Amino acid sequence: MKSPRPTTRRALLGLLVGLSSGCLGSPPSATGPRRPPAPPEGQPRDTPAQPNLYVSTFDYEATDGGSLRVFGEVGNRGGAERLATVRVRVRMGEETYTEDRSVTVPADGAAEFSVTFEVSAEEFERAGGLDVTLV
Repeated sequence: MKSPRPTTRRALLGLLVGLSSGCLGSPPSATGPRRPPAPPEGQPRDTPAQPNLYVSTFDYEATDGGSLRVFGEVGNRGGAERLATVRVRVRMGEETYTEDRSVTVPADGAAEFSVTFEVSAEEFERAGGLDVTLV
């Protein structure tokens, strides 16, 4: 096999150097504003307040009979006792099962909730979805 001619080799080397010169140039410079925009005149920026009630934890397990049990805890950041409604939604393919539970949450405390569905926990683990929210 013959080696390429010297002019072809030089042409390829020149092309390689020419194409890579854009990559080896100066690093990109910063773009965009250097500081955030000022708030509108007479309207200070407020950080949205966190809601007092929140779902702090939730999980699921199989009951002794094999049904799906969803359980968790609702927290209260506020200084007063509050009533919370927890909505638990289980999706199994095209089917959706929804249950609401009301719990009384003490001031600066937490309360537990639990919902059992007539759905197989084993099937849920294979193809289910879970959503726990406060309403």
